[in-house]
Amino acid sequence: MEKTQQRKGILPILFLGYIAIYIDKLVIGVIAVPLAEQLNLSIDEKSYIFSAFFIGYSIMQIPFGYLNDKLGSKFVLIISLSIITVASIVFGSASTLIALITARFFAGIGHAGYPTSSARTVTDTYPMEKRTWAQSILISTSGIASIIGPLLIPIVIGAFGWRGSMFCIAFLFVLALILVIWKLPNMHKEKQKNKQVKAKAAIPFWRVVTNPAVVLLFIAMCSINIVLYTIANWTPTYLADERDISLGVISIIVAVAGLGSLLGSFGTAYIVGRFFQHREKRVIFVLSIITAGSALLVYQSSSIVVLTFWLFLCYMCSVMIFSTMFSLPLKRLHESIVGTATGVVNTGATLGGVFAPMIVAQLVGAFGNYQTVFIAIAVAALVTCLFVAFIPNMKTTQKA
Repeated sequence: MEKTQQRKGILPILFLGYIAIYIDKLVIGVIAVPLAEQLNLSIDEKSYIFSAFFIGYSIMQIPFGYLNDKLGSKFVLIISLSIITVASIVFGSASTLIALITARFFAGIGHAGYPTSSARTVTDTYPMEKRTWAQSILISTSGIASIIGPLLIPIVIGAFGWRGSMFCIAFLFVLALILVIWKLPNMHKEKQKNKQVKAKAAIPFWRVVTNPAVVLLFIAMCSINIVLYTIANWTPTYLADERDISLGVISIIVAVAGLGSLLGSFGTAYIVGRFFQHREKRVIFVLSIITAGSALLVYQSSSIVVLTFWLFLCYMCSVMIFSTMFSLPLKRLHESIVGTATGVVNTGATLGGVFAPMIVAQLVGAFGNYQTVFIAIAVAALVTCLFVAFIPNMKTTQKA
């Protein structure tokens, strides 16, 4: 009964933090349009800002995952949210490219702690059969943020400028931080108190990083995040530069795509969690094919309405792939290494965010348009299902 009461309070707290996390991640693409105009930034300079975030994100995934297993998720959540809050305020105050890059680098460091500590909290709180549901509900915040963020940010930018929008995002992080400190139980401390004398030998770090499921998920997460972050961060720039669409219409298109993200997350929670337990690889295969095809059709569509539909479908399916894969470490790996393993897998995911802006800048620079960018998205989706196909089944991965 006590653990059931804890579950009721934990998910809303993590949910709010995830809303702030995804708004910060996803609306930076919209904010980058007026920011680049005001500071006269080139496409390469914008790519440095995006990449700096994911470099910081990548280098701290494994350390934060390790700290989750050793010191507990509440500690990491507090550190993570504190760093992001400060970095958001600095970014909103910055006037030079170096300051913007540095602020986003530290924002990435802060972001790195949140998914791993949330996954650790879900593992400590929920039984295995409910972990896909809980994790998918949290990831559904990406869809909510994708709808709310693009619709509200242009209004906030119009009223307060792009700097004001960053300060508003910082305020969300402050709220999440207060709730974590005040209301989130310290599961690690409770587990230490209730620990039975039958202590197990610690699993060496090298065995975690060489686990076949972890290695394959690392690569697959990298490729699917190339898809997700190319869509999230570069769609506004593509629509503005190549399609000559206004920021207001772009915001509506991005918000509709965000609805696809939301439905994809809830779809994973319900459909995969309920009907496809231990058959996730088949789901990912089908979704990868749909993602690749719809990405190609986004560029080919001359109608804005048709383009929006294919973008919606592409985003929905790629988020379902991501949500399904993100829950696999929670179900297929030993609880004692979930934090570290999730950190390793998330490092692959964030490397996708590092590579995405580099790929876009290189392809647009070489070909002068975004056609090859959408081809790259399709290829990355197919690479994802290829590596997921080789992930060992439950029986072979339950033991680290």
